[in-house]
Amino acid sequence: MSMELIKYIEEYYNGSQAEFAVAQGVKPQQVTQWINKGFVVFNHTLYSPRRDLQLKLEE
Repeated sequence: MSMELIKYIEEYYNGSQAEFAVAQGVKPQQVTQWINKGFVVFNHTLYSPRRDLQLKLEE
């Protein structure tokens, strides 16, 4: 199951971005950037969006 990073932090880190940052070994500013860029978590792995996928047009 995937979820937005902010939701993951709410669920597993009591909403503390600072606590999440410490656990990941990054500065809190990095977490803010990840959130703003739309990163998601799937199976406790952080993923960044690469591109919007286009749906096949009906013919």
